[in-house]
Amino acid sequence: MSGVAAATRAPYRTGLAAGTVDVWHIRLPGDGAGAVRGLPPLLDARERARAAAMVSERDRTAFTVARTALRDILGRYLDRDQAALRFGAGRYGKPYLEDARLAFNLSHTAGAALLALAAPGPVGVDIERITAADRTAMAERWFAPAEAAAVRAGAGRAGGPSPFWAYWTCKESYVKALGLGLAHPLDRFEVRFAGATADAAVFRGGRRHDGWRVRRLDLPAGYAGAVTVRGPLTRLRTWSWTPGAANATRAEGISHHG
Repeated sequence: MSGVAAATRAPYRTGLAAGTVDVWHIRLPGDGAGAVRGLPPLLDARERARAAAMVSERDRTAFTVARTALRDILGRYLDRDQAALRFGAGRYGKPYLEDARLAFNLSHTAGAALLALAAPGPVGVDIERITAADRTAMAERWFAPAEAAAVRAGAGRAGGPSPFWAYWTCKESYVKALGLGLAHPLDRFEVRFAGATADAAVFRGGRRHDGWRVRRLDLPAGYAGAVTVRGPLTRLRTWSWTPGAANATRAEGISHHG
């Protein structure tokens, strides 16, 4: 994420006004178990068991760091004991906080995760590590026809990543905000971008699906991401969380676009 920092301290315990979405960029180390030394013991028994069941040490490390960041950030926003937070899950597995009107969504990929917060929400977020692989066949299988055509037209074009990544992350963030994830067919709706802006709109049967705001995120090189929230999106604030850093809550930038 880029931009001029708007503050030196994270917005802990200040709450979120309607229309504000906070997105946290969590850096996930890839150097094994040593990366989790010094992290506060915030995970519950179920989370620790889930991490232990992972075959890859890198996956265990990434999961542990991401869940620690999740609990640390949520606990500070709510002014609660992070280790005591309790989570439930919707019908399709989307987690939520019990006894709190703070919506969140977590997404991770190789080397990084994003945590989006909104009140009351719901909110969805997605991050992907961009690769050079041709995703045209994947788009033709899973996307709406106009989206697949755009990916096909951009295949092999020099000067930037395939448009596949913008479509994929916007569509993923939208279905995650709905609480459906990939249980919702991705070809049943279409994402359309608003010119050169970061905003996108969702269309069903040729009609705009009002009430939802989709925005592409400005991430470090090699990553693509997007966030979706129900209701207005008048302010998007971005922050970073780095395990073991002396200041793990550096402001990364701020956007006031509606």
